[in-house]
Amino acid sequence: MTYRNVYRSVAFSLFTVIAAVSPAAAQSTVVIATSDFTSGSLASLRVGSDSASVNLINTHGDNAVRSYNRMIYVINRLGADNILVLDPKDLRKPVRQFSVGNGANPYDIAFASPTKAYVTRYGWRSLLVVNPATGDSLKSISLSAFADADGVPEMAAAFVVGKRVYVVCQRLFQFAPSDRSVVAVIDAEADTVIDLAPGTAGVQGIDLTLKNPGSAALRNGKIYLSCVGAYSNFLDGGIEVVDTAQNKSLGVGISETVLGGDSGPMTMASDSTGYVVVSDASFKNSIKRFNLSTKTVSGALLGHSGGFTPDLQVFSGRLYVADQDLKSPGLLIYTASTGEKQKGPISTGLPPNGIAFVSPLTADFDGNGIVDLDDFFAFAVVFGKKQGDAGFDAKYDLSGNGTVSFEDFFEFADQFAQRR
Repeated sequence: MTYRNVYRSVAFSLFTVIAAVSPAAAQSTVVIATSDFTSGSLASLRVGSDSASVNLINTHGDNAVRSYNRMIYVINRLGADNILVLDPKDLRKPVRQFSVGNGANPYDIAFASPTKAYVTRYGWRSLLVVNPATGDSLKSISLSAFADADGVPEMAAAFVVGKRVYVVCQRLFQFAPSDRSVVAVIDAEADTVIDLAPGTAGVQGIDLTLKNPGSAALRNGKIYLSCVGAYSNFLDGGIEVVDTAQNKSLGVGISETVLGGDSGPMTMASDSTGYVVVSDASFKNSIKRFNLSTKTVSGALLGHSGGFTPDLQVFSGRLYVADQDLKSPGLLIYTASTGEKQKGPISTGLPPNGIAFVSPLTADFDGNGIVDLDDFFAFAVVFGKKQGDAGFDAKYDLSGNGTVSFEDFFEFADQFAQRR
């Protein structure tokens, strides 16, 4: 028997004992960035709860929130230009905070691994590469080839898909769309821009049919983009889909004509259905369910105030809505499959501005909703491997220390038999 097989055998023996006595893993947590546009903070609640812990920590008034590897990243945008890292176990205490450059206006952060991430800088020409574990800046990648007349590409959302990074560039001039919006593609190993059409002059990305993508979501290798076009022009926007396997746009899924207004924040509930915030001529917001397969849109969801709605997200069968109603702002919760309202508004202290989730089920490697023996056997295959070894996969490195070790094994045991 080889050393590695002995290692796995011992691990399995320990696993059967530890998993039997491990306490249940913690529930998933909803973390909400809050803002009154002057000051900002965070709120949080357990999934299923009726109330939130509010005013947990001060943030910039222009904020967004992301999660990765069971950590929270608050993006403090223009005027603060930094990222605040927090452990959801104590959202009142910063873990670290790092600058992304004065005036950079960070918009999004996309993670390649626990030690490498990409920060889009809306006000600059370059994408920043950072080590999120330390906050160190590693390098920058120029996206000046995608700039318009103002010299910057207005990079917004970013996603890591396999060994590539997809950066959504709005390309606005004085807040109006220029000739086209584009998705730039980056080689995540070499950290260089990929020219998708070498025979064409300049550096080519994925040209979009629609313009001004203000909201984006990644699901099963496809990037779904909510494009507003020119504001208050209800004929030039809609929802467009980009296929990262083919590196091309699949075209317009649903137009603003069908939506009935400006296309705003969006989230996907399945590969073909989702929810989008639609703004009408009086700037009243409504939430509508859309189906890309049938190209149909529902009526507005009931129980929403009609107030400004900067974010909405689907998680574990529920739709969470950030409703900034002037009288009773708060978090609304709907059943994602039906659009039926469950709860809310749940007070978040300051009005809700962004939504992220922290799930304890990082060990559900096959994504079937439960940490089971299939996940354990997959874990055992890479047990003992470290970053740089053949077959190492960062998703099994639950601790993020670069090695699939007993530390990860104990974390796996804590999560065993837990469901989403």
